[in-house]
Amino acid sequence: MARSRREKIRDITREEIKNTARQLMAEKGTSGLSIRAIAREMEMTASALYYYYSSLNDLITALIEDAFTQLADTIENDSKNPELTTHAERITAVANAYRGWALNNPTDFQLLYGNPIPGYSQPTGITYPPARRSFLVTAQIFSEAIDSGEIDLPTNYRNFPPTLEQSLLDLTQVDGHDLPLPALYLAATAWVKIHGHIMLELFNLIQPVIANVDDFFQYEVKNFIQNVGLK
Repeated sequence: MARSRREKIRDITREEIKNTARQLMAEKGTSGLSIRAIAREMEMTASALYYYYSSLNDLITALIEDAFTQLADTIENDSKNPELTTHAERITAVANAYRGWALNNPTDFQLLYGNPIPGYSQPTGITYPPARRSFLVTAQIFSEAIDSGEIDLPTNYRNFPPTLEQSLLDLTQVDGHDLPLPALYLAATAWVKIHGHIMLELFNLIQPVIANVDDFFQYEVKNFIQNVGLK
């Protein structure tokens, strides 16, 4: 069914509101985000904005959902590059896609992983599914590597403490996925390693210690792949 002109205009305005919110966050941080500030920037009344988003909480949720979706899309697309012939190359592509998206979209990345926004209540039923997508892409690659024999897992990547094993088992029930525990654990450790580097790099905390941050990142990814037994 074709959308009406009114619906199209509403969607365009909603996108403009989100872009204005991102601009304010880039300039003033999340503390500078408010319906009144966005309305002032767009030369609208605050009450008019509530037609498009019922609250600031709903707007922030839409921004978070967009950011997680864009990150996951980037990672999925790069991991499926037909020029990648091994699972090690695909994991490297995932790591570079994650870092590249974060460096190109620092405002969105900090919205996802930076300081909590005062007063914001995250509806996890909306935000968690797109957040998990990037993780599950990585876990799926590790799962395929295990199935194909392309990875020779050390013992400590197969036997887990009971509490950790339960957490991983809970993940297998998410979104209908049934992935082996070692693949989920490898995805989690990869995420922690990559994410930690990106957070330090974005806040310029690596640069005073390591001159060539890019070479350092690539070397760390290569070492991680070798250490987990991925050929």
